[in-house]
Amino acid sequence: MHPKSFFRAIPYLLSGFALLCLGACTHLLDAPPPGAWSAAYQPIHDPASDLFVSNALKRAISEFGDPVFPVRKVMIRRSKKNPSVQNYRLAEDFSLTECSDLSNGCCTIYLGVAPSDSAYFPMLGHECGHLLNPFLFDWYMEGFCTLFSEQFCAEQGKDWHAWRKKMDRKRHDPYAASYQMMRALHTAFPKEYVQLLQFAVSTPGFPGRQHIDIQAWIATLPVAQRPVAREIIRQHTKTLQHYSGAQYHFETVP
Repeated sequence: MHPKSFFRAIPYLLSGFALLCLGACTHLLDAPPPGAWSAAYQPIHDPASDLFVSNALKRAISEFGDPVFPVRKVMIRRSKKNPSVQNYRLAEDFSLTECSDLSNGCCTIYLGVAPSDSAYFPMLGHECGHLLNPFLFDWYMEGFCTLFSEQFCAEQGKDWHAWRKKMDRKRHDPYAASYQMMRALHTAFPKEYVQLLQFAVSTPGFPGRQHIDIQAWIATLPVAQRPVAREIIRQHTKTLQHYSGAQYHFETVP
């Protein structure tokens, strides 16, 4: 499956519980809506958001290197259906970074909140991290993007306090666990941390998706420090293994 085809399936995969709440008389179409997928959702036209994304991408590239493909255009969408597609069965209120046109370097960021929400810029910062490789679907990448959001929002003067409380207190939440794990790895190995995305490999059984080969990354550390990295990861393995599977991969360490 082409990566774009997988991302186009995401809104169906994310529907889940929301579909159980529909009225019995509601009839929704299961076919994809006409036109571009991104056109099904409400555009966010906000100069501050556009500048934030532009600066975030520059910041990410300066620290971690070029994206896996040249990102030439980023569209921002609120993941609420446009009126023209209200009769289609599409998920809403999700957050996702999609490669919407690989040949033209076009990406779309979907956000589950509006610009007025206090979580908007922390969430947007997280999704900007995914612009470096929108095909990576694992818990290492999720924690990487959350940590990137925290650091970049601090540089931009964007409030991250509400997210920090969640990430520090929810020990059994996979997003909190992945953030805490990556924060600890970054603190312990700042030099090697920036090379992490270079170890993206294909995920067996999921064409078009990738994950971090964490064992290969650990092998770049000084021999005496490798047990430290493994122990950091082990502290969060139980939670992240529990939430790994079809949506997010998680490679454990011995």
